[in-house]
Amino acid sequence: MINGIGLSTGGSLGIGAQTGTQRGEGASKIKPSTAALEDRGAVSTTVSQISALGAPVDVDRVTALRNAIKGGSYRLDPQAIAGKMITADMGASL
Repeated sequence: MINGIGLSTGGSLGIGAQTGTQRGEGASKIKPSTAALEDRGAVSTTVSQISALGAPVDVDRVTALRNAIKGGSYRLDPQAIAGKMITADMGASL
């Protein structure tokens, strides 16, 4: 509370006293509309459909990388990795 402004435990005129709405009591009385429930159902269905498809993975590329790592032929380029990380973080404006 600054200079008598803000929420307090009361006062002779009730200035600064919290109302039921400020305490969050009103939120429990609100019932979502039918349209809102239908929208939620549609979003849930869409999310379920997308997740059922799985992540977009290039299985051939993953297999090739695994084989290169196992065979010891995969080489790291720290400069290229750092450059890509910086570009991803700061954008191509460098």
